[in-house]
Amino acid sequence: MSAGLNPSGNQGWRIDDVLARTDLANLLDDLAEPAMFATRGRRWHCPVPDHDDHHASVTIHTDHRGHQRWRCWSGDNDHRGDAVDLVTITQRQGRPEALDWLATRAGMIPDRPLPAITKREPLTRVVADVPLDPCVVRYVEACEKILWGPTGRPVRDWLHGRGFNDDLLRANRVGCDPGRHMMHRQRGLAYGGSIGAVFPAFNEHGDVRYVQTRYLNPGTGPKYDNPAASLASNSRLAWVQTPNARTDMLVVCEGIPDALTAAGLSYRAVGTLGSQAIDQASTAAIVKFASSHDLSMVIVNDHDDAGRAWAGRLSSAFADAGVDSSLLEPPVVGTDLNSWLLTTDRCADGLFTLGEVLPDAFGR
Repeated sequence: MSAGLNPSGNQGWRIDDVLARTDLANLLDDLAEPAMFATRGRRWHCPVPDHDDHHASVTIHTDHRGHQRWRCWSGDNDHRGDAVDLVTITQRQGRPEALDWLATRAGMIPDRPLPAITKREPLTRVVADVPLDPCVVRYVEACEKILWGPTGRPVRDWLHGRGFNDDLLRANRVGCDPGRHMMHRQRGLAYGGSIGAVFPAFNEHGDVRYVQTRYLNPGTGPKYDNPAASLASNSRLAWVQTPNARTDMLVVCEGIPDALTAAGLSYRAVGTLGSQAIDQASTAAIVKFASSHDLSMVIVNDHDDAGRAWAGRLSSAFADAGVDSSLLEPPVVGTDLNSWLLTTDRCADGLFTLGEVLPDAFGR
């Protein structure tokens, strides 16, 4: 059975088909913060950006139609929904785009037979991380080679326009996905509806653990594309490689492009993959890295409510671990570190004088 006609999705996916192939617990693991310990079933912290849910109040139930639904028991009555609602909240997409995002994540391809429905794990059991499928690394390698050839020029120009030089791009193995019409790929990898920049996510040792594809012209579809959960678990953190790194500071950002921006300024940096991606293990990994390298920490958030909520949760988690951190927010509403850098007047010879903004953190 292939995609049916349904105006609720851009590709015409039936919502029942998409939800049947989406494990809501697995999706919450990727897009929200799971509770580390739960004695009576699994729980997650509320994914709504402006709700600081300290006690992991989200549970899952199955409704009369057989659809999995989540609800936060400590928030407003609208802190609930199905998998599509979860994506609209955390990825800031409309419902049709969220439906397509979920279909892509499930490995659903237009005009192809639908993938089999995977048996869902019981909620009383912690879902283990999915080992990285070798096809993900092969995809990174292929896209890395394409970037530096004639086909990769549009992506190279776009990356240069974002302020990333060639040394930084090569160090971080950034690539070009030319689209599915030019490059075949295994089901579950980025769909490749159009040309895109490919950003590998490394662990702290420099090994590829995940990858995100950013479409240059996404149209009405999702801007970012991730591997299906069957090929790789969301690594939650993306450590970037910093040529000629300073030895005094670690910058923590939202997303790989902002982390690359900090690396381009010679700061060691790590990006979180989604505003809800931080969990106890990720926080501990950041603290351990900073402590072992004797680095102070600066959190740079997007200038919006969701960005402030993310920075607040992260700062509190660091404080609970006994580590101080400084906060930095771009001055213009709606901007992030990368767009701030590109529009600021305080940029000369590629060195952004952030010390003018936050002397205690960046002025050393």
